Amino acid sequence: SDSLASGDDDEDSHGDRSLGDSNEAPAYRRAPYWTQPQRMDKKLYAVPAGNTVKFRCPAAGSPSPSIRWLKNGQEFRGEHRIGGIRLRPQHWSLVMESVVPSDRGNYTCLLENQAGSICYSYLLDVLERSPHRPILQAGLPANTTAAVGSDVEFFCKVYSDAQPHIQWLRHIEVNGSSFGPDGVPYVQVLKTADINSSEVEVLYLHNVSREDAGEYTCLAGNSIGLSYQSAWLTVLPAEERVREVGAPETKYTDIIIYTSGSLAVAMAAVIVVLCRMQTQPSKQPLQPLAVHKLSKFPLIRQVRPGCSVC
Repeated sequence: SDSLASGDDDEDSHGDRSLGDSNEAPAYRRAPYWTQPQRMDKKLYAVPAGNTVKFRCPAAGSPSPSIRWLKNGQEFRGEHRIGGIRLRPQHWSLVMESVVPSDRGNYTCLLENQAGSICYSYLLDVLERSPHRPILQAGLPANTTAAVGSDVEFFCKVYSDAQPHIQWLRHIEVNGSSFGPDGVPYVQVLKTADINSSEVEVLYLHNVSREDAGEYTCLAGNSIGLSYQSAWLTVLPAEERVREVGAPETKYTDIIIYTSGSLAVAMAAVIVVLCRMQTQPSKQPLQPLAVHKLSKFPLIRQVRPGCSVC
């Protein structure tokens, strides 16, 4: 079953000090204090029935403090709960397995020594399970395209309160037909396991070939019912895959070149026409006096930026 804890599950000595049993008097006294307050940020725990819950209150002090647990303000002991509890003073923890709605309440750790005391409370809410068939995450597994010789992974995320059983299936043909007389598709079981198996939600296909192309299904079932989702694998020849990847870039490059060339030709044609229109000789005769007076200066007429006639 699932486990929720008020801190990391590793119960090592990092940051925790086991309760001391030394008879030596401490050199100084210090009231209890939290050694890992960052692991105690979460105060409210809402968990489904049947889960395991662990509360932790890692602390230290001088002398080393004792720890007691209270439920709703009253001392909490194993005989107060069906299934009992596990108290681990050396790890400052309280563990309850297979919680039920009657376990709801306020749980307080109280730490005391001769110099003082501190306490911290957690609120536990146990949610009753609603039976339903497994739920598969939308979009998984996803359609995939791969080249011959490559590796492929299909993912399937399963959510289920009751223990689920998962199978990966490949759709096949028998005598040229994909379906049997009863309308049920022909399939080949590729992988099967329960949810506790490692990597059960991933299907690996190594060194795929054209024969591996087709439909693949993730099938999940529990005591309530079945759920499934499918995806298609398309396998391309290695050279076709390379050509397919390079084609869009080549296509866009050609478009840019053709467009730029056309614009350059059009602009050049417009400039030539405008220059010729502006440089045609005037029908009115020029006045000799005006020409004589201006002959001391270069006669340049600006037609348009970048086009001048001397």
